[in-house]
Amino acid sequence: MAAAVRAAGLLPALCGAPAGHLWSRKVYLNTFPTASTLALKTVLSNGPLSSPGTRDNHHFSSLSHVLQTHCWISSPSNSVCQQYRPYSFFTKLTADELWKGALAETGAGARKGRGKRTKKKKRKDLNRGQIIGEGHSGFLWPGLNVPLLKDGAVQIIAQRSKEEQEKVKADMIQQREEWDRKRKMKVKRERGWSGGTWGGVSLGPPDPGPNGETYEDFDTRILEVRNVFNMTAKEGRKRSVRVLVAVGNGKGAAGFAIGKATERMDAFRKAKNRAVHYLHYIERYEGHTIFHDISLTFKRTHIKMKKQPRGYGLRCHRAIITICRLIGIRDMYAKVSGSLNMLNLTRGLFHGLARQETHQQLADKKSLHVVEFRDECGPLPIVVASPRGGLRKDPEPEDDVPDVKLDWEEVKAAQGMKRSVWSGLKRAAT
Repeated sequence: MAAAVRAAGLLPALCGAPAGHLWSRKVYLNTFPTASTLALKTVLSNGPLSSPGTRDNHHFSSLSHVLQTHCWISSPSNSVCQQYRPYSFFTKLTADELWKGALAETGAGARKGRGKRTKKKKRKDLNRGQIIGEGHSGFLWPGLNVPLLKDGAVQIIAQRSKEEQEKVKADMIQQREEWDRKRKMKVKRERGWSGGTWGGVSLGPPDPGPNGETYEDFDTRILEVRNVFNMTAKEGRKRSVRVLVAVGNGKGAAGFAIGKATERMDAFRKAKNRAVHYLHYIERYEGHTIFHDISLTFKRTHIKMKKQPRGYGLRCHRAIITICRLIGIRDMYAKVSGSLNMLNLTRGLFHGLARQETHQQLADKKSLHVVEFRDECGPLPIVVASPRGGLRKDPEPEDDVPDVKLDWEEVKAAQGMKRSVWSGLKRAAT
């Protein structure tokens, strides 16, 4: 009886209205405090609210009237218990959408190419090193940090001993320190032409092909890395990386290609895998130099290449040195004048080397013997190729003789007539 009176006294406060003020409102059972809910359940479990033949009928009738006018309470078996979760900005968006906002991947500034020199933020794996169910107490939860079944039976919740928990913590700390050390470790790459550029750096062999073919004997060298921009209507200045690379096996097969991508490493991969599909075979004289001197002009780039004996080495532009090593040419002199555009230089070099004429081709074309003068033989010529057909008996027509424009500076140097510009200078007496 006392519990019923206490419950009746609490009802106006629970229902949000002062005592004596009657109004109808529906309240779920899970909104009551624990003590009030127990009191109401006690009253309901004692039987009907109005029991004839007792002197407390008036109190039960008052409680029944208050319950009917102030609250709606279902039976304990049909009580509605609903979990409430606060609805906010963080529960509305997915993890990918939140990361895009944190990394500024879709902002207007990023689309217009602004902030190019700022350090780019990277997405972090927040679950790395975390095991669901692990904690400081060392509980073992089946299905989370331990297998659900063991020997065909479902495991029960258990707890590690203090020594085992200390060991698990030490292993986790050691693993995280190892990750931090690897993250801070700088990967040393092979030095190229200079310390701060990508030119001359090796990228290794191209990736294997779709049919299993491999290119282990090939090497890839970077010739140029440039940032290029494309102006679009929606995104403004769109930045991408353009890479020019050359590949070769050192045995005459070589090629070059361009790769373009948003990320530098993707551009490297595209360029080297594309270059192996555009290979040229370059003929070499005795496996170390070119067959004859070559002079060419490609757009505004002028290249002059000269055949050299063994041991001379490569005395050329650094890009030409890199390409010649990929081809397998070890002795050559080259001079570049005019425009030094790397793409035009590369295309002009391959254009000239791929169209050089071998000694045998020249002998068959002229139907004459091809001779060569060497320093070790003095003024005596050496026959290096003979025509496969009949030898021409009449002299070569004058129109077939190539009209080569001589470089008089080279002629003077060859004849010993070139003198130093300081040789005739008169110095004042001291």
